[in-house]
Amino acid sequence: MKEIDFYPEICKKFSAYLLGYLSNDYEIHFAYNQSLPSMIKEIEGKFNVAENDADYMPKLKLDILFGIKRNGSSNIKYLLLEVKYLNQLGLSEFSQLSGYLQVAQKIQLGVLFLVLKPQSNTSLSNDFHEIIRTQNLPMKWKMLIEKQGKSSEFKFKTGISYYVPNNGIEWIDTTDIDGISNFEDLANELKK
Repeated sequence: MKEIDFYPEICKKFSAYLLGYLSNDYEIHFAYNQSLPSMIKEIEGKFNVAENDADYMPKLKLDILFGIKRNGSSNIKYLLLEVKYLNQLGLSEFSQLSGYLQVAQKIQLGVLFLVLKPQSNTSLSNDFHEIIRTQNLPMKWKMLIEKQGKSSEFKFKTGISYYVPNNGIEWIDTTDIDGISNFEDLANELKK
């Protein structure tokens, strides 16, 4: 099996869990395994909302993108799931997620999502666990972007979760490093 084989199941399950932490006036749509512009266009179409296309959008091929919108609002908040089908996560996988968020600049929330292979003992490699335990991993980012003499600020926040196929979604506790540690944290970020 490959990561992509789990995308439909992950999308349905993750959406259902997240909606349980949001009020009834929120709606979630998703797209997967496409370029960022295509995913955003698909999600906007499902919401029947067209946002301003004036900004450059990189053609990153992403795993799963969720669009979350409150009814009555035209503002869509985006959440990226970077999916890995591995025995355990390492720093390189987290670096990929944070790199995508830095380049995309339209997505303010990202979750590194591990689909555990059978016979996995732990979700994090020893070195990655150590980096989190010693609070040496940035989970909340604030970037200052300089373009043509103008400055703008961009913020994003991340979390790490894992999933055993046909089972529930669990989160790595990153509270001490200001990360998203559960669906309640994620819902609170989306309500801001």
